[in-house]
Amino acid sequence: MSSDDGLGDRRAMPVAPILVLIVNYRTAGLTLQAVEAILPEVRARGDAEICIVDNGSGDGSAEQLAQGVTKLGADGCCRLIALPDNQGFAAGNNAGLRAYRERAEGAGLPHFIWLLNPDTVARPNALTALVDFMDSQPDAGLAGGRCLRPDGSIRHSAFRFHSPLSELLCELDFGPLRKRLGRFDVALPLSDEPYRAEWLSGSSLMIRGAVFERIGLFDSGYFLYFEETDFCARAADAGFEAWHVPDSVIVHLGGQATGFTEACPKRRPRYWFASRARFFLRRHGVAATHLANLLWLVAHPLGRLIAAVRGRPRHDPPRLWLDFLTYHYGPGGLMYRPSKVAA
Repeated sequence: MSSDDGLGDRRAMPVAPILVLIVNYRTAGLTLQAVEAILPEVRARGDAEICIVDNGSGDGSAEQLAQGVTKLGADGCCRLIALPDNQGFAAGNNAGLRAYRERAEGAGLPHFIWLLNPDTVARPNALTALVDFMDSQPDAGLAGGRCLRPDGSIRHSAFRFHSPLSELLCELDFGPLRKRLGRFDVALPLSDEPYRAEWLSGSSLMIRGAVFERIGLFDSGYFLYFEETDFCARAADAGFEAWHVPDSVIVHLGGQATGFTEACPKRRPRYWFASRARFFLRRHGVAATHLANLLWLVAHPLGRLIAAVRGRPRHDPPRLWLDFLTYHYGPGGLMYRPSKVAA
């Protein structure tokens, strides 16, 4: 096993032009399942390598991953980086990119970087479909695949950027209003053909190396959530297009590392609200963020009432409205120090 934590010779494996990057946090079994799913395609292509970043799991994940990759016979195309502590999803991906750049000895970053969640199972050709699309679209800086739930239903993975009005639409979740103001809705309509998006889910996201060279790495100020939204916004500002490619398919189990699943939602942690506030403040400014928060606070209970009247279930996390108010405007709230949150 080639590793950057002393488990092997870090220069034993030459760099490949395509990097599959998986950040693991206490989900070693799922990560190995994800690796096993993409391994046949990686081997068949011969121009890709896998990098697993263990984000300070502290539960023996690094050792389990090293043993598991060896058992899969993937030592020749899979590397492991073990970080000392959990620095967040953005920082974990950055560590993998920096390690690649160091190994490349001045050659820079990979031509393509495929971010893949550890709780995913890629369908055959998922990698190649993204590479082929990017090769055919030189203006595309990012491309994301279709995400399926385990039951085969489609999980949205291509979106418009969040805005104050989108907060109102999403929390009300009132069909006629969403249809009338659909151009402001975050979730884009589904299609079986490739289509432009504003931002893409980081669960399966191909990024051209030139994008990182132009705008820098992920913003490690995001511990978890909204880091890919912010990155896509920066890429768009630099002139790169983002595309959804339905021919690339993964099954996304969802929430296995964080515990925030659709069926059994847990109370949202403070870092989710901090990430949301950081994105809004950096993208829209202080006044628009206050407006977005006000619209959310008004629309959320109304949306719950509409859903109850129509007999439609909502899987909101516990105490969501109160936590939203408290984290933003309670003692030490995020909106009392917006410059620090957005710095």
